[in-house]
Amino acid sequence: MMFNKEWRYKRDSILQKAAAGICTVLFVSVILFFLAASLKSLTFAFEDTYLKERISINRKLFIKTVFFTLGQASFSTLLALLFGLFGAYFVSHKTFPFRRVLISFSAIPLCVPAIVVALGYISTFGFAGIINRCLMGLFSLKEAPVRFLYSFLGLIICQGFYNFPLVMMTVSREWSRLDKRQADSARLLGAGERKVFFTITLNQLLPAIFSSCIPVFIYSFFSFMIAGLFAGMDGTTMEVSLYQAAKSQLNYKLASLIALTQTLIAFTVLFIYSLIEGRSRNQKETVLAGKDLKLKKLSESSFKEKIYFGIFLLITFIFFILPFICILILSFTKNGRSSSVFTLTLWKSIFTKKSFLQSVKNTCISGVCTSLLCTVCGFVFALFLRVKDPSAKNHFLKIIPLLPMSVSSVMLGLGTSLLVKRGNFLLLILAQTALSWPFAYRQIYASLVKIPDTILYSARLLSRNKLDSVFKIILPYIKSSILNSLTLCFAISAGDAAIPLTLSLKDFDTLALYTYRLAGSYRLNEACVCGLLLGLLCMIVFLSGNKGGRK
Repeated sequence: MMFNKEWRYKRDSILQKAAAGICTVLFVSVILFFLAASLKSLTFAFEDTYLKERISINRKLFIKTVFFTLGQASFSTLLALLFGLFGAYFVSHKTFPFRRVLISFSAIPLCVPAIVVALGYISTFGFAGIINRCLMGLFSLKEAPVRFLYSFLGLIICQGFYNFPLVMMTVSREWSRLDKRQADSARLLGAGERKVFFTITLNQLLPAIFSSCIPVFIYSFFSFMIAGLFAGMDGTTMEVSLYQAAKSQLNYKLASLIALTQTLIAFTVLFIYSLIEGRSRNQKETVLAGKDLKLKKLSESSFKEKIYFGIFLLITFIFFILPFICILILSFTKNGRSSSVFTLTLWKSIFTKKSFLQSVKNTCISGVCTSLLCTVCGFVFALFLRVKDPSAKNHFLKIIPLLPMSVSSVMLGLGTSLLVKRGNFLLLILAQTALSWPFAYRQIYASLVKIPDTILYSARLLSRNKLDSVFKIILPYIKSSILNSLTLCFAISAGDAAIPLTLSLKDFDTLALYTYRLAGSYRLNEACVCGLLLGLLCMIVFLSGNKGGRK
């Protein structure tokens, strides 16, 4: 009996060490690949010949592109913030029908790819979209009356309303738990509701506002799919310019300068955010009451609040819900000469195409591989940070996860294509993992810090092997976060079309890239079918992971 126990212990010890070694090697490999590809994409920016031959010619266009990118990202974030705060108030203070449906919208920006949202807006507000068709038919118009989509305004509206649920949910969660004593004291002293909000409540909500706005800004700043479709004559983003310089013009020197500039801007924003987040962590403990407020029925609210809520619902329906409905409608519609008819032909034809079925297979395989590798990398770094810096005071270690978030997909794809002559499936997985593992890290680290130090110390003292505490205590404790990170990273990988497009893999299409090519060739109805399937795939995987995580 003793022999069997000793043999099992040695076997488990060997397996644990082998698993830990493999995970560490994978993490180091991803980091080295990220550094090599990123540095390779920036090397041309430091060549003297570029400064002499190119910078004077492209200076005005380059500066215009930088300001256009910063402007559209800032205004998109502002729109998401304003509308998100509006929704956060009703979600955190009122109870009404479909409140849970409104709350569930927060999952859409995380799991629905940008190409699907772009398709929704084209189907709804495009020149041949459903709204323009209806208006042209009703009023016998020859030209489309709604023309805002392919402009700076269209880009802001699409990105702002696509991301407002993130702001709404993050802020509403904190708003419902604020300590109301300061606000009540101000009211007793005669302050009106507007003054209480701007002087007290808004200051208490600032940490949550920063936490929700930075991801929206970074997403809009690195906009590729939506910006490439909607920017039009007003200008284009740095990400689109980077792709055009590298792939269309073969001007790697200009592409490197664009990549360097956008990386410095994004890293500066993320670094400032990390400092604000660290300082605001202590503030949260003082402003949170620790329990949710009691919700009031909307029917008992004032007439003014009911009007505001009605306007909020109307705008949400037009710019957030309707685009997804239009994708569904067009996926079952075939356009004729005089009218459109309901048909299942598009669905039948799509499922009979080998290229489509292969793209679904490629999406699932690459998504699973990327999500597994992202979760391994995120867990390794989160565990390292939890053990080496339990008080989270080492600023250098906290910067490491910010680096991939400050690098764009096109930039990393460009660096990868410059490192090797031809892209392949393994490079695609490495590139997607190199950019997405910080999302897994944030999910896992948030659970790791909740494990009491006494439990970890006791597990180490009572275990003959240091890795026992990892496999028998930590992993079972954070299994829900691991499942969440797996599904989130799968959705990110499945919705990514920028890296596969930049790598130019031979005879390799993902579902997102397949949808993008259909939309680019003006086969909108077929693109809607593929986009709808892509969105459903990502949502089902993401929501199943979150449901399992809650259990």
